[in-house]
Amino acid sequence: MKINLHLLFISLLVCPLAHSTVYHCEKNGVAEFSQQPCGKDAKLITIKEQNPHLSGASDNAVQASAGRDTAEVDRYIRLKQIDAQIAEHNNKIDTFKLKMDREIVALTEQSDAQLRNLVGAKKQAAIAKQMTAVSERYGVLIDSEQRSIDRLTAEKYTLTSAANTVANNEVASFIRSKQIMRKISEHENKIDTYQSELNMQMSELEQQLSSRPRNLADANSDNALADKMTALTSRFNTLIAIEQKQIDRLNSELTKL
Repeated sequence: MKINLHLLFISLLVCPLAHSTVYHCEKNGVAEFSQQPCGKDAKLITIKEQNPHLSGASDNAVQASAGRDTAEVDRYIRLKQIDAQIAEHNNKIDTFKLKMDREIVALTEQSDAQLRNLVGAKKQAAIAKQMTAVSERYGVLIDSEQRSIDRLTAEKYTLTSAANTVANNEVASFIRSKQIMRKISEHENKIDTYQSELNMQMSELEQQLSSRPRNLADANSDNALADKMTALTSRFNTLIAIEQKQIDRLNSELTKL
């Protein structure tokens, strides 16, 4: 995440500078950071640190400075690892969303292909219940990824708070708050889009209900459509909940700036 590096460098503008090295590797598409070469493709990153070893300093002062430098590098590495892990969990969420949509689309096509008779209506109802089950199943998987992101975000906040004690907090907070507000707006727009799609599809199903004559077959078909409405609501609730979780997380960070 770019802002972490920005905060780190801002915090060092008013301090004497030293340099340490960190190695960046890609393993199975996942970024890794280490103080030692982590693979043949390891890329060397030089970062600026606080508390350099000043000439003429006592052994105790040098050792204390070295310890602080090491802690700063360790913090930098952990923050990069956290960003990589959060990105990995977000990628899994996107994958689950895609799989859920594909399965529901396939079930919807099966439902729409059913004949308009008693047997077809019962089949439609069964498929609609499958759609609800699909949404709920992926909802559980997505919630698990969200909880992991929450834990990593909390750890990241603790680390960045420690680093920011010597930072230009006013400038850093202003920059971060602008980024957060932009991201919140993006998630809110997605929620509006999902809500509009839900309303449009629900309206289409309601029109089908209102246009049916009343007999046994259509009564069963009505029940199937009602189940389909439930499945549709479950699907969009899952998608909206994902965006709302992101908004809640960003608002929580905003209040701490």
